[in-house]
Amino acid sequence: MQSSNQSTGSGDSDTGGSHDVGYAATTEKPKLKKPPLYKVILVNDDYTPMDFVVDVLRSFFGMNVEKATQIMLKVHTEGKGVCGVYSKDVAETKAAQVNDYSRECEQPLLCSVEVDR
Repeated sequence: MQSSNQSTGSGDSDTGGSHDVGYAATTEKPKLKKPPLYKVILVNDDYTPMDFVVDVLRSFFGMNVEKATQIMLKVHTEGKGVCGVYSKDVAETKAAQVNDYSRECEQPLLCSVEVDR
């Protein structure tokens, strides 16, 4: 008789019997964290013409002339300016496109990406 009690006792814990301890049904949804956003930043230099910077902002970031001019002036006076805030992939792609285009046009304009805090 003792051996049948022992096997029944161990069988309950192995098969998930009614005496399971430590398991609770959860109905909470996992909390999802939004991915960080990234700023695309233009860096000032002493050689790139202002008109070229405005054209880049209009072409790659869809800005109107007024907004592009404001950003260009900020880059010129403060050393850098934010062109937009995007997901990581979009920000990196836009920065690479601007840098590639600048090199093709033989301009030293530099675009970088930083985490938006």
